[in-house]
Amino acid sequence: MALFWCVLALAPAAWRSESAAAQERPTGPLAERISALLQTRRFRYSTWGALVVSLTRGDTLFSWRADGRMIPASNAKLFTTAAALHYLGTEFRFVTVLFADGRINNGVLFGDLVLYGTGDPTFGLDTASLAPFADSVVRAGIRRVRGDIVGDASFLGAELTGPGWSPDNLVEPWAAPPSGLNAAENRIAITVAPGETTGAPARVVVSPPNDYYAVVSVVVTGGARSRTRIDVARGPGRGVIELSGVIAPDRGPWRTGIAVQEPAIFAAGLLRRLLEARGVTVRGGLRSETEDAPQRAQQMLAASRGRSGDPFENAIAVRSSPPLGDLVAMINHRSHNLSAELAFRAIGRSVGGAGTFASGAQAVARFLREQVGIPEASFRVTDGSGLSLLDEASPRSLVQLLAYMRRAPEARTFYRSLPLVGQGMTSRMGGTPAEGRLRAKTGTLNGVSALSGYVSARGGEELAFALLVNSSPSTQRARDAQDSVGVLLSRFDRDSLPTPEAAPPAALPGRTRAARPPRRSRPRAASGTRRRPRRWSAPRSRSRRRSRRE
Repeated sequence: MALFWCVLALAPAAWRSESAAAQERPTGPLAERISALLQTRRFRYSTWGALVVSLTRGDTLFSWRADGRMIPASNAKLFTTAAALHYLGTEFRFVTVLFADGRINNGVLFGDLVLYGTGDPTFGLDTASLAPFADSVVRAGIRRVRGDIVGDASFLGAELTGPGWSPDNLVEPWAAPPSGLNAAENRIAITVAPGETTGAPARVVVSPPNDYYAVVSVVVTGGARSRTRIDVARGPGRGVIELSGVIAPDRGPWRTGIAVQEPAIFAAGLLRRLLEARGVTVRGGLRSETEDAPQRAQQMLAASRGRSGDPFENAIAVRSSPPLGDLVAMINHRSHNLSAELAFRAIGRSVGGAGTFASGAQAVARFLREQVGIPEASFRVTDGSGLSLLDEASPRSLVQLLAYMRRAPEARTFYRSLPLVGQGMTSRMGGTPAEGRLRAKTGTLNGVSALSGYVSARGGEELAFALLVNSSPSTQRARDAQDSVGVLLSRFDRDSLPTPEAAPPAALPGRTRAARPPRRSRPRAASGTRRRPRRWSAPRSRSRRRSRRE
């Protein structure tokens, strides 16, 4: 074991950058086997970047464009979770406080009821997590609130979308906006079921029931051979969702999810519904608070680390999330974007004094540079989840982080946060030698697929790897190729490698053609313009074609 850590700490060759020309050719003892899986016709317009390093011996087994910066998708969560464990610690907990901002007399609160959050992502998809707050109000003897229900999200500020997020994704449930105050994962679920007869209105259920969105449906039940076709659109009014179309009578319910654009208002509204269900009258309205309050934020940070009691006077209820060590496992197992962004911005609040994306990015970049030793030119951090198209990471930077985290104080927590094939990762590489041996973080965006993690190889060595592809024509084919490499690495045994004299070159010089831009990216002729006719040429003779193949 001592040799393992010695080699790991003193393996500069694995982190030394190569020239751009050298990186265009796959190298390493596994170059022939792995490049055969990646250098195929289907990926002729794609860009691969890969690095495989033995953590046991400290040498590089495969390298191809290892220093090229690429879009990492959800592999960016590796940076986020490692930095969160470093800065916040495994026992950090997000704290949410409900307090009365006013005096209470004869069951009447003469003031506001304020729900203050620090970014807890564990308020579930229903209102069960908020119910104890409403119960606490009743136990406190409050029967009437003269003021407003305030959702205080000032801990993280007013930013709700990260830099580089695609506008097309902002309504998607997996791109729910991160806020200091969250509820039901900042999204609603809509279920549409067919009616009793053809032409009857469809049945619509919204969960959780809320006053933020008004769902208007004109979906009808189709005939016997009809197909389900339902369109979702935001109506002309604030918080209006319009459903239209047809649902087949013989199929199961149709479901969709929609992100909530004002999480603090949404949470305050859910709390008001719970209070009214318990007989508490609220005379005021709903409002949110996002203006920065540094002193209050510092009090909440101290409470999150368990260094003080209740952060406020007049606190009616306090809720603490599970420890960060458990949340990191949720982030990497479920690839939970909302949780990753909230941890990212909590880092910004803790280290940089502001819960902004910029502050979080600066803190994570500082960790990667100063603690891990990754050159700044090897990565670009803009958000915590990898939703941003501006994020960049080289395969070498990811593998260097993985190697560092095997000897970091939080090594065990980080290692176990990555899903293991056959357990946390059940949809890939099942029933192969990778089962029980490979644990990794996946990543997917349009045209992007990433897989980075660890392998306990059959030969007894521990490997760290990163496989990234950009401009892939098919996400599934990219995953299949990555899975094939994962299986190969799981079978790896150094004794089975051919001797250097017998090993063929990974790729013959001059045999690879420069990749052309994808056909779909070529500009098409404008409507009404004539295309240049193809030039006709006589077919070559059979003998000439044969000589070219030889």
